[in-house]
Amino acid sequence: MEPGGATATPASTAGPNAGPNAGPNAGTEGMAAPQAADFALPAPDLTDKAAKGASIASVALVISTLMPWVTVTFFNSATLAGVRLAEGRITMVLAFLAAVCALTALVMDTNRRTLLLGSAVLGALSLIATIVFAFRFHDAFSIPVALGGQEATALVDAGIGLDVGWYLAIASSLALIAIAAFGYLRGRPRTAVPHLTWVDPQP
Repeated sequence: MEPGGATATPASTAGPNAGPNAGPNAGTEGMAAPQAADFALPAPDLTDKAAKGASIASVALVISTLMPWVTVTFFNSATLAGVRLAEGRITMVLAFLAAVCALTALVMDTNRRTLLLGSAVLGALSLIATIVFAFRFHDAFSIPVALGGQEATALVDAGIGLDVGWYLAIASSLALIAIAAFGYLRGRPRTAVPHLTWVDPQP
């Protein structure tokens, strides 16, 4: 009690040296709350999924070269598989190399992005070879002169067309390019550290 009956009031109710009964928020009024962005995890590494997808697309591209690329109807139906054509053989070799790159990226911990980029480039070259064939598939069959020369050639041209294998090659090449390029762009470089194993962060 002060003279005159006045009651003294404390200047502050809580401080850094508050007693044992102080609440959990005592002394934290001036501190900034942590932002959610400070605890955000890095974007997931998608090279694993991209490598699997690129491997499947490469295998499908190899299979497409074993299927008919061109068919002709002239007295009877005839087909030619892609592997019997120059562009088809080139596509098969490129698809095989792309599959090797994709499978290697699947089992390795380093250089994954580089291997996926290689698969995308090989897929683009396969697409070019397949498109080139579309401009010359009319020359895939040779017509003997005994069958009528120009007249027979005109009939064959009217009955010749691209077959299911060629369309599968186009689709597989596009899928290979898209998946491998996506993995290259969304992947993260990995640095090999002795005696340490890479572990992806859990979402």
